[in-house]
Amino acid sequence: METQENKAYSRSDFLSWGMLALLFLYMLAVNFLMPLHRDDYWYSLIWGTMDKLAVWPDVFQSMYAHYLTHGGRMTAYVTLSSFLLVGKAWYNLFNAFLYVALIVLMYWHSQRQITWRFQPHILLLLLTFTWLGLPHFAEVTIWMAGACTYLFTAVLILAFFLPYHFQALGRGLWQGGFGASVGMLILGVLAGWGIENTSATTAFVSVCATFYFYKKKQLQTWMLTGCLGAVAGMVMLVIAPGNYVRFDDSKTKLLYHFTNLIAAGAEALLYVLPVVLFLLLAWRVLRVCHEKGASAVGESRKLDGRFILSSVITMAVIAFLLLSYSNGHFFSNWVGPLLMAKVAVPLGVATPRLQVQLFNTLSGLEEMLIYLLTIAQLYRYAFTKLSLRKKDLKGLTAGVCWREIMAAHPACWHVAAWLGLALFNHFVMVASPRFPARATFGSVTFLLIATAGVFTVPEVRQYFLETARKKYMAFFAALVLLPMMAATLNQYVTIYREDGARMAYVQEMAAQGATELEVEPISIKNRVLRHVYFEDLNNSVSRDLLCNYYGLKTIKLKE
Repeated sequence: METQENKAYSRSDFLSWGMLALLFLYMLAVNFLMPLHRDDYWYSLIWGTMDKLAVWPDVFQSMYAHYLTHGGRMTAYVTLSSFLLVGKAWYNLFNAFLYVALIVLMYWHSQRQITWRFQPHILLLLLTFTWLGLPHFAEVTIWMAGACTYLFTAVLILAFFLPYHFQALGRGLWQGGFGASVGMLILGVLAGWGIENTSATTAFVSVCATFYFYKKKQLQTWMLTGCLGAVAGMVMLVIAPGNYVRFDDSKTKLLYHFTNLIAAGAEALLYVLPVVLFLLLAWRVLRVCHEKGASAVGESRKLDGRFILSSVITMAVIAFLLLSYSNGHFFSNWVGPLLMAKVAVPLGVATPRLQVQLFNTLSGLEEMLIYLLTIAQLYRYAFTKLSLRKKDLKGLTAGVCWREIMAAHPACWHVAAWLGLALFNHFVMVASPRFPARATFGSVTFLLIATAGVFTVPEVRQYFLETARKKYMAFFAALVLLPMMAATLNQYVTIYREDGARMAYVQEMAAQGATELEVEPISIKNRVLRHVYFEDLNNSVSRDLLCNYYGLKTIKLKE
């Protein structure tokens, strides 16, 4: 990509910097409003004891015990424990910076250019897809324990990849030297000592890159030390005695390794659906441009009566779901008992536990359906208006092989490489007995880089960014992003107010020697896309960890 660094600052530059500044302030606000929660209380204690962290040696004592008895994620948990020791105010600033750094690093990798002159429409689309696509958003980017585990390690990994990536592009970031070698060794250890699947991916990429440069006779010392650090970090992560203690406690059948992989992938697909559809849209645009030229993709297609009728029905269903959502979730409250009576009871599996699980699953039914139907309708309109439906392409692109398109547009291989990395990072989790959806964070990050990378294909970039279509992209992004961010901020204000009052009461009563407390529940619940994360005290983990921190025997919610 051509550099713009030597040109005068433009309105686009100031717009992009303004977007990043506002993003930093927004993330700072939600981090400030998010209270300590669940594992935050756990890691506020010296591991294996009821003593609170008080001085720096306590952090290292705690992490040593953690390494031996629970797990080896030292990069994440040393960082978490350190911020719990010095105070959450410092973490709020750090984490807001981290999120902006994640966006910037994804932009650099996707556009194959280290620049502070961002294309605002690409940046806005990346912000939108990151907001929608990252699994369990609040749990992995805002909550202290989750963000240190996933967001922080992802930023380290993308920073670690930069020198290898740009050296492969023929634009090395440095010529080597002692400082570069030591720096890459340290960064490699930190990136490799993160979480299991992304650490394996980091080590794999560094080994492959080092071998590639060796074969090209371009090997430098920093490549070797970076690779050594990444592999060493991954080894230290895997061999932690605490991993095997936990593994013995959670042994599962081999079949579950594969079913967990499928389940996590299916849940992640819910989040990245807009991303996948955009990739498909870009690919079809490229197919048509490749054979017929950009003029073959038009915007003047007349919508037929069938499309209009189906759209009206879709909008009516969305309106009904919005009505249900704003009036006590009457639709999901009807579906739950119906499934219990007509399905669970005849099958003989109706239990109180199933009833609770079914209620929790259906509590966000309206939101999930509204989200899916809205995204589907937007993309149906785009594919239909641009004549890019599958049936529209049958005759137009007959006989065109995908390899031919890839060969004619070399930038496509850049996109394909990041897609391959996302798949590798996902399937390596087959080795784990558990695969929560939040662990797809790294895979989704690589997928987002691939998605933004389509704009390095000249035909796609010209089609979307050098025409009036970029206004439609901006409108779509703002339509999705702004209302959700405003609603999320409002919910965090409620959590901050309610939890603040509740914790002031808990602290006061604990100081007086009380051991059994009853408190008001928090009114905010987790929803489909999980931009708000708060598991209330009716959850055993939340309850027990809070009790341990304050020395209580029990704490329960008022009926």
